[in-house]
Amino acid sequence: MNNRIARLVVISSALTAPIAAVADETTRTAVTREWSSEHAAKIGEERQKKDLHDSVPIAKCIGDIDSAVRVDKQRTLSIIVINTDVAAAVLESEKARTGFSFGEVYVAHSLALATHKKFDAIAKLKLSGKTWEQIAREHNVTLKGSRELLRQIREKQ
Repeated sequence: MNNRIARLVVISSALTAPIAAVADETTRTAVTREWSSEHAAKIGEERQKKDLHDSVPIAKCIGDIDSAVRVDKQRTLSIIVINTDVAAAVLESEKARTGFSFGEVYVAHSLALATHKKFDAIAKLKLSGKTWEQIAREHNVTLKGSRELLRQIREKQ
């Protein structure tokens, strides 16, 4: 009888050890996953805050450009041409064709450049009813580079 009990204890110990090891590994994996997802969420939040700080709100960008156009159209168009590498005549044509303001034409070109799409594809999204912010968010784009354009516009106003 004592031999049987001893064998059962040995078998029980042999079976319990791997189960405990699996349980420990499962716990470690779960803890690692939880930490990783929390860490990734924190990094994502920090990146979003930085992007918001570094980027220019699109509506403000459009408003500032449109205000500058009313003050000095030629100078503002020259700055837009330099920043988009699109000729003034083309910008004028796109403005007339789409009904966009010059600020919106600039934003459409900036989004097109950042997303590797054509101006017309971005304009089509806007004309379909999406906001500029929705288009930018869907393509994971911010207008960080617009800070320099706005600085140039304000420089001699």
